[in-house]
Amino acid sequence: MNLTEWLKIYGDICSDLGIVPQDDYESSVNLSVILGGDSSMSVLEKYYGGTYWVIGGGKNLSRSIDMVEGGRTIVADSALGTFIDNIGIPDIVVTDLDSEISRLVDASENGSLLVIHAHGDNRDLISRYSRNFYGKVIGTTQNMPLENVFNFFGFTDGDRSAYLAHHLKAESINLIGFDFENPAPKEGSDPDRKLVKLKWARKLLNNLAMERGKEFVDGDLIIL
Repeated sequence: MNLTEWLKIYGDICSDLGIVPQDDYESSVNLSVILGGDSSMSVLEKYYGGTYWVIGGGKNLSRSIDMVEGGRTIVADSALGTFIDNIGIPDIVVTDLDSEISRLVDASENGSLLVIHAHGDNRDLISRYSRNFYGKVIGTTQNMPLENVFNFFGFTDGDRSAYLAHHLKAESINLIGFDFENPAPKEGSDPDRKLVKLKWARKLLNNLAMERGKEFVDGDLIIL
């Protein structure tokens, strides 16, 4: 996928979910100002290549987390607590700051790279918490990329994690904790809206599978 292709999909997502692109852009600018020079492509240099495990926060995570062995790990923030409790500190955490901040601080302090995502609904969270992390950070957006806020494609934390692994030239991407039909309950979250987001996540992962020459087969373990 390239940026032109992504922006077309992004426009369709915005129309489907009533997202205002200008709000996303303004949130990205806010994140850019806060992160400054701490967010640069250079922080990714040590993460290129190899096998990646991408961990989502679906209800099926408990059935599959013991599969993780070897390789590098990218964890969506909704799965971070489970991952730390069962395995330890991941290599990378993808977050829009709507999960347990104490877990994110713990991961950051112990070596995880935090990939902080800006969108229109989390500008206040970015202002409140983005300065709390003293480890490695990089900013991302679903809108137009900025000098220090990047667009690796993807929409939800889970599928953005997979696209990040693809950007990092992963030889294999193993997805666990991805349940597209049964969203995990989350305080303040509309389950019907979440189902629409998961529909897009599945579509984007299917597109990524095709780009990587793989067949997307849904299950507790999805290999891209």
